[in-house]
Parts: sequence; structure tokens; C-alpha cells
Amino acid sequence: MKISIVAPITLSLLAITLAGCDEEGIYNSGGSSSNEFTVSSFEGNSNAVARIDRSYSTGEREVNIINIVGSYNAQNIDDLDNATVLADNFEGLLEDKYIEVNGRTVKRPVYKKNSSNRFNYETTYRTLSLTGVDARDYNTSTRRGILTDLNNYTVIPNNVRFPSGSVCYVPVVSSDRSFFTFNTNNKTRYETLDKWTKNAEERFSDNRQSSTTKLNIGSSNQRKAVQVKFFAINNDPEYLYNGIDYNNNNDEGIYEADFISSNSTAPNEDSVRGFIDCTLVNDVAADFLEREIKRYY
Repeated sequence: MKISIVAPITLSLLAITLAGCDEEGIYNSGGSSSNEFTVSSFEGNSNAVARIDRSYSTGEREVNIINIVGSYNAQNIDDLDNATVLADNFEGLLEDKYIEVNGRTVKRPVYKKNSSNRFNYETTYRTLSLTGVDARDYNTSTRRGILTDLNNYTVIPNNVRFPSGSVCYVPVVSSDRSFFTFNTNNKTRYETLDKWTKNAEERFSDNRQSSTTKLNIGSSNQRKAVQVKFFAINNDPEYLYNGIDYNNNNDEGIYEADFISSNSTAPNEDSVRGFIDCTLVNDVAADFLEREIKRYY
């Protein structure tokens, strides 16, 4: 099985703001009064592939993991009812029960631990038509074009195209404050934050420039965090990795976290100039990918 998984972009695909796109680029397909919304994605390794459907409705979130090939180890997928949140002088929970959905906008307030204090965090999923797109719409050498899972699951022929009605979702995040969030079930193998940092600083072998930032976060800023940033080079985007030293009752260890920034960053909107990540999709595109992965793997 040949699977080429593009390295994760922890920050740059989460903390983005999109504006002024024309009909051939990312577009907003209009408002909706619906309070149910599902985003699908695929994860795989050398032995297994799974489809992950994340369904949001007012008051709840459901994560459905469907094995397509083999049995995928889904330990890194956040399917808990809540996730830990750490910020400057703040510790709280991102819980499923307070979700609000309006069309493709999902609001998830973050509540401070043992308090009614909260801050707002929401994601609006902009849309891009994938009708007729195939693996050749993304250039692996220049990293330009529309990146889809047809590029990640390379046994599927290059000329296989997404059917009519296929749509990808690009998340646009806004938050009252910057924060780290992680699943306390997903402890890393590292004994110390220094050991995690050393490994994170060596994740790229192309001698690209990077920076390492140490932070104090959480209640009374007693938690330790490290951000390792690899700067954009040529057409390759910026990568950000986040490590947390967390000790709370039985949840003691080093965790790798997502980082949500309160600062808006304008992304590339032109697939000719750079790449657009289209690995979050609607049910039409997900059903198509599931059939093709089953067929060729």
C-alpha cells in the first residue's frame, strides 16, 4: 500500500481568515438556517485507512470512525466529550454540550475550570467546489494547486476525478484569545518537555530556519509549553508544533497540542500561487473517496 501523507500544519490551517474570493477560488455558498453540519476526512498509515465523520448539531458533537482498510489506530482522534484548554493565566475545557451551529458556522465556547467565565471560539467552514478535480490539480514539486486525498492515496490513478456535488471545507477560525488544546488520552512517549523539544526541532532535514519559544500558561501560568516553528520556504508553508507539560491528577505527562491563535492570518486564496488544503470534505466527496480507496487498496 502506498500512502503519501502530507505533514500536518497545526497552526496555519486553523488560524485563517478568508476574504474577497472570486468564483474560481474559495467561495461562500450562502447562509443556512440548518443546525446540523458534518465534516469528513480520512486518516491512514501503511496498513489501514479510516474515514472520520465529525457531525455538529446544537448542543452536541459526534465523531464516527469508519474503518475502510484494515483497522486504523485512532488514538490521536479527539472523540472525547471535552478537551483540555490552556491559555495565558487560564485553564478550562472545550466541551461538546455548549455547541451552537448555524449553517457552516460552529460556535464552541471555552469555559474556565470551576467557573462560569468563558471566551468565544468559532469556526466557519468556507467552501470550494471539487467537481472535476483530480490529483493533477496539485503539483507536488512546487506545492501549488488544490491538495486533496487523491494526492495522499497515490495508488488511485491520477485521472480519477471528484464527481459533481463534491465540496471541500476550509476552516476559518476566530477566537477571543489564543489557546492550546489537547486530548489527555493522547500522551506522548517523551519523559520530559526538553526531550520532546529536541525531537520537534529535528522534524525537518532540509535545514530550514526555525525558532523555539518557551511559554508559561494555565492557571497562575504554572504549566510549561514549547512552540517549535518552522518558517515557510519556497512554496512550502509554515509549520508549528506545540508541546505541553501537564500534570493534573492522573493526567501526567508530555502532550502534543493544537494551537488556536486569536490573530487573523490571511491565507493564500489562489491555487496558482500556492496550495489550498482540501482534505476536509462533504458527504459527496467523502463517499467518492471511500469507494476509490476500497477499490484500489
